Amino acid sequence: MNEERNSVIGQELQKARLDKGLSLDDIQQTTKIQKRYLAAIENGQFDQLPGAFYERAFVRQYAAAVGLDVADFMQNHDITTEQVEPDLSGARVDADNVTRAGMHKVEETAADKTRQMMPKILIGVAVIAIIAVIWAVVASFAGSAKQHSKNESSVSVTTSKVSSVASSESKSTTDESKKSSSKKESSKKESSEKKDDKVELGTGTAAGNTVTYAAVKAPADKEMTLNLKSTGASWIQVKDAAGTVLWNGTLQANGNQDVKIPATVTGVSVSIGNATVTTMSLDGSEVNLMNNNAIVWNANMTFQR
Repeated sequence: MNEERNSVIGQELQKARLDKGLSLDDIQQTTKIQKRYLAAIENGQFDQLPGAFYERAFVRQYAAAVGLDVADFMQNHDITTEQVEPDLSGARVDADNVTRAGMHKVEETAADKTRQMMPKILIGVAVIAIIAVIWAVVASFAGSAKQHSKNESSVSVTTSKVSSVASSESKSTTDESKKSSSKKESSKKESSEKKDDKVELGTGTAAGNTVTYAAVKAPADKEMTLNLKSTGASWIQVKDAAGTVLWNGTLQANGNQDVKIPATVTGVSVSIGNATVTTMSLDGSEVNLMNNNAIVWNANMTFQR
């Protein structure tokens, strides 16, 4: 867009806004576009916008917000509506939720890697301790049984034989009982594990430019998969609750990306640069973004394991 046309576009949008008695804050609330970008559009300073894709998208949203006929407005100013796929391969979303270019991937330090490994190490130590306790109990039980057998052998031969037969029958009954009990416990455990493995998102709440799922029921000791799909170019970043980047990149048209969520992660936050073409699911459960056609969007999920 040339500077003269940009200036005309900005003036017409500003006039339409003032005619309706709206402030830039009102337009920002409606479109979810940053106020400084709206001011740049009114001043014809389109070079301050993120790129050609956002120039067209922001002008379209602004025109709709002030009640103009969007199609006529875009055609009168020769603003093409073709989808331009922005180069967001080096983009980032700052704390003010604005997409900017030039993001550098965060490298994990040795301390970060050690901190991530600690839960696994502690679980391993706990498992070894439990096995040791079980072994000690079994060894003690075996020793007591052996001593009892020696005491019984001091009785007469006839009594010993009768006792041996009775002991054999009793042991057989006990073994059958243990097997039956073990099967029941195993069945109950498998049923409980299957139930606990199912992800339940609960109810999401949208506020500002973020949707929040504060009580996602997740499996206790199982890795989950976050699936991302896009029908057009969309920059996406996934972080865990500690701020560690789990995945960062740009999905092109018909893109499909699986992001593994470790069993130790207590929550994730997802920043999306083009939410209108992006869908997301967690372990097969679809996540409703509730973005209401907003382009820049965030999704936060907290896990209950």
